[in-house]
Amino acid sequence: MSENANIHFNWRAFFSVLMTLSFIGMAFTGVILFVVPPGRIVNWTGWTLLALTKHQWIGLHDWFGIIFVVASVFHVYLNWNLLVSYFKNKISKAFALRAEWVLALVICAAVFLGTLGDVRPFSSLLAWNENIKHSWDSPQQRAPIPHAGLLTLTGLAEQVRDVDIETMLTNLKARGIEVESTDVVLGKLAEVYNMTPAQLYNIALGKGAGRRGQGGHGAGGLSSRTGQYDNARTDGNTGHGQSGFGRGLGQLTLKEYCRQINLDVDTAVKKLQDAGYKAGPEMTIRNMADSVGVHPSQIRAVLEPAIQ
Repeated sequence: MSENANIHFNWRAFFSVLMTLSFIGMAFTGVILFVVPPGRIVNWTGWTLLALTKHQWIGLHDWFGIIFVVASVFHVYLNWNLLVSYFKNKISKAFALRAEWVLALVICAAVFLGTLGDVRPFSSLLAWNENIKHSWDSPQQRAPIPHAGLLTLTGLAEQVRDVDIETMLTNLKARGIEVESTDVVLGKLAEVYNMTPAQLYNIALGKGAGRRGQGGHGAGGLSSRTGQYDNARTDGNTGHGQSGFGRGLGQLTLKEYCRQINLDVDTAVKKLQDAGYKAGPEMTIRNMADSVGVHPSQIRAVLEPAIQ
């Protein structure tokens, strides 16, 4: 009998390695998702990182998380006796809450309560996360209205004053883009011609060349983004109004938001106060919006016309 015949598959080793690898994958994709821009920017510009879209990064993170949880359950099952021994006093062998477990519980409880209580340093990390995500935002990359890629051409023409539907159709046809119905969704039409919604929109307005085959900022292209508009609800509401835009925006202070849009904060305070808002440099966008009972996106509508 050969030596290999006596080698048995080691389930304990298998689940230990599987848990480790899935944890690495989950941690890496988690870091990526920590810095990705909001969905309105992703869907409009065709954002990618390392040739993968935000939707693909989310999928990888979810699956690595599932594998990690399953592997952890089997790992605990196969090492139950060793785990239980950690609860026993080394001398008496009786059950006892040892210092190691007390410290672990205290750390987890501190994270849980500190995060829910919105106290530092936990709140600082969340604020940093919002700043990173919104650092991708700029007037050049911004859709004319929130979730413009989810609107039909008719709906877009009704809400954007730059051009009428007839001019849009003429500009698109001049570039070889055939539109069977004005009820086609902008994002879906962009997918057909392997463009981002931003590129197609610029063509419709007669502003840009919008090269075909260039699917955004990475090598992933739009061909790998199938279904992103069907799944856009994960990043906010998909109505034709302004609902969903305030996600993250509301948590910024006025000073932070003015820094992003290059607007003097004193000018912003005066403009908001003149419009009836309670405003201050350190107030959050949401608190200012709540002072008059409107959505945080209304702050943007008040301030951005003041940008020179």
